[in-house]
Amino acid sequence: MPNFIDLFAGAGGFSEGFLQAEYEGKTYDFLLASDINPTCEVTHRMRYNHQLGLKTEFLTKDITTPDFIEELSQKIIHNFGTVEVDVLVGGPPCQSFSLAGERKKNDKKDDLFSYYLKVIQVLKPKYFVMENVTGILTKDNGKIKSRILGEIRNIVDFSALGDLLRILPQSNTVKFADSVQKQEYEISVEALRIAANQHGRETQRRSTYISILSSFSSKSTEIEKEKFIREALLDKKIDIPNPDLSSFLDKLADEFIAVFRNNKEVAEDDRNIVRQALSLLGRQNSVSLIRERIKSEIHKNHLNRSIYKTEFDNMTDVLSIESILGILSNQIARLENLSNSMEIRQVLQKVSLVMDILFEGVFHTLQRLRRILEMGTSVEIFQKVSSIIDRIPLYRINNPIILNASDYGVPQNRQRVAFIGCRNDQELITDIPRTVDTEDLVTAAEAIGDLNYIGIGEEATSYDRKFFHKFKKSEYGNIKRTIFGKRCEESNAKNRYSEGKTFAEWSREGRINPKRFPSLKIAFTAYNEWSEFDESNTRFLELANHETSNHTDVVQARYRLIRKYGSYNLAKENEPDNPLLETKKRNYSCLSANKPSTTIVTIGDDFAHYAADRSLTVREMARLQSFDDSFVFQGKRTTGGDRRKFETPQYTQVGNAVPPLMAHAIALEILKHIK
Repeated sequence: MPNFIDLFAGAGGFSEGFLQAEYEGKTYDFLLASDINPTCEVTHRMRYNHQLGLKTEFLTKDITTPDFIEELSQKIIHNFGTVEVDVLVGGPPCQSFSLAGERKKNDKKDDLFSYYLKVIQVLKPKYFVMENVTGILTKDNGKIKSRILGEIRNIVDFSALGDLLRILPQSNTVKFADSVQKQEYEISVEALRIAANQHGRETQRRSTYISILSSFSSKSTEIEKEKFIREALLDKKIDIPNPDLSSFLDKLADEFIAVFRNNKEVAEDDRNIVRQALSLLGRQNSVSLIRERIKSEIHKNHLNRSIYKTEFDNMTDVLSIESILGILSNQIARLENLSNSMEIRQVLQKVSLVMDILFEGVFHTLQRLRRILEMGTSVEIFQKVSSIIDRIPLYRINNPIILNASDYGVPQNRQRVAFIGCRNDQELITDIPRTVDTEDLVTAAEAIGDLNYIGIGEEATSYDRKFFHKFKKSEYGNIKRTIFGKRCEESNAKNRYSEGKTFAEWSREGRINPKRFPSLKIAFTAYNEWSEFDESNTRFLELANHETSNHTDVVQARYRLIRKYGSYNLAKENEPDNPLLETKKRNYSCLSANKPSTTIVTIGDDFAHYAADRSLTVREMARLQSFDDSFVFQGKRTTGGDRRKFETPQYTQVGNAVPPLMAHAIALEILKHIK
């Protein structure tokens, strides 16, 4: 049975979809989930440990902390042994990539995908999925997309890289087109050696760190002393010098300076710019650490909307590798124009070549080597080298896949992008086939029409059976579908997956196979309003998360007006002077009964019900996301201010989640291909 881990798990949309998936007797084993928010852990533990009876673990920790991978790995080993992780899924927070809202420079969330890829490099799953908003494809004119694909292709099988370095021919046995190509070959080989050696140091440093921590006594009473030691170890763990890179660039700097000894046509200050850049690049790990610490201080001190922000941004700009390389490139071009010396021009060209190769990534360096060796060695040597080169990029990926949740039985038009990478011993996945035809999409009324028996400012903890009976006789209440949304006229099914029931019935019954999880009882859904699990504060309900806001008469009238015209903007256009529309809020979305919902976000008041003068409840939003009613969102319904730092309200959990039915479609496709 393949297993999976869910990072940036939030409420558990990915987890839910993967546990729904079954194919030819294969299902998934759920090892571990992780998120920075403690309320999400409560939601997960109540669902997967207490309700489904799984041994799934949860790690509440920021993925950017220096020991995240070590703690994650140790948690897996401690609870499941030395198990191989088959699938890693996750959706790094997407606010800074979204087409909506402000995109902030030095947004902590911009680089979270890089931390996600670091986990992949260590765990080496057979497949990984990274879900995000479609805005990521066009951000910075497509540079972010290219960077993500580039970093995925630069995840390396270092064992295969070691094999390559052992068989690469010496430069004196290769036929080169000219001296520049010979230099290109030698620098490329050295770049790969530097990368391999540094990976070895990082692996050893990680092992040493874990070893020292495991030697600490669990009964230690010297808490402050142990805390100090841990923090000191952590600083040392992440500050890993790269002596091979430093030595290589120091020699290049010496070679560069040497050609100016008897040449005075270029000022010393101009020469020093190149020398200083080489020094900074040779110690890039230390420079990057300083940059990350400055970024951390921006967020710790809440400088995002501060007069100091520009100055801090300038510091991080100067310390970026891209900035240093840019200054170096411009200076080399300037020096070439200043000097007529062939010797100076040659060393400047070498510096440029070194920079190109050292910082283009392993994948492109391998392609350089392949190209050179194809022309300069025998067929036998080239084929042997090529076969190993093919194994070094650990993951293959075609292009990101654009998904619309409504194509997979979700009553919501929610467009997302999925980067699905497969390890080089697995089959490539290039598409997630839709499960619902365009003309048969699940509508909002099908999804939530049976829940509209609740009044303003009320909480319903049980179903209204009379209302449900009436709803089933309505236009939207009798549309039969399979468990995953495909429309069917009759229920002559061979099994529960093709049996015809309404979307509302499937939501009530649940889509997770009860034969696999006999402890799942919808009648005993447990709700805890705190951000920590506490049985004394737990209520057992038939229906949870179905509570309406206590709207004033004015707010109800505003919703009525918005429903009349179908949107706030149309209402304003038709009745520009209506005082009901004099509000700071402008982003109301009015549901249509006969269409899927617009994209569900984290604020319930953003949505006007199609048949009631109110916003949506958490349960209604969860239905529109395709969560079953047995899935309970724990913690406060809403919260605000500083409490958002350690509480994730129900509305936020729902709005940020991956729709389970869309996750199911991804999980099913992987299940069909995984070896």
